Amino acid sequence: MAEITASQPIADKRKYERIKLFLPGHLFNPLTDQSTDCKVLNLSAGGAAVQCEAEFPAGLTLVLYIENFGRFEGKTIVHGTGQLALEFAIGEGKRTRLKEMIESFAADGVAGITKLRKHSRIPSLISGSITRENGENIFCDVLDISLDGVCLRTRVRPPVGEVVNLGRTRGRVIRHHPDGIAVQYVREVNRAA
Repeated sequence: MAEITASQPIADKRKYERIKLFLPGHLFNPLTDQSTDCKVLNLSAGGAAVQCEAEFPAGLTLVLYIENFGRFEGKTIVHGTGQLALEFAIGEGKRTRLKEMIESFAADGVAGITKLRKHSRIPSLISGSITRENGENIFCDVLDISLDGVCLRTRVRPPVGEVVNLGRTRGRVIRHHPDGIAVQYVREVNRAA
């Protein structure tokens, strides 16, 4: 058996290549419906390391939202003072897309990621309201809109997962942000009677 010396680096056992970055993010805990700001320190197709003030136990499922990259569900696997590692629980399609985004970010920064976006986001200055499942109407401002969803400024934040009506369109609340909520449109399937 060969002995490892200082001149022989130990091979990195990681399955996916990591990229170092320092981007703002949000961690959402579905159990408590609470969100906290964080900084994403590194990212791979398998997980991320983040820095935040909140403490979370190992094995907890959290949702990490990274500006321009999207949202990723994962389990906490390590938590030290101010740092947390998440192992993503995502499908292969989303994992492949994340690999492409990481490569584009490494080559061109945020501009590379926005080129990959499926649907462009259009800034908006429209005001209106959404209707919650319980019938409550909530005043909101549309911050930006795309073919997939809408980002709203609102003081009232329905819980993540709740389906709301935006006029004749229905959408699911997918995350909270400092100014309000993000809603992803729900595609309804017509059922033949």
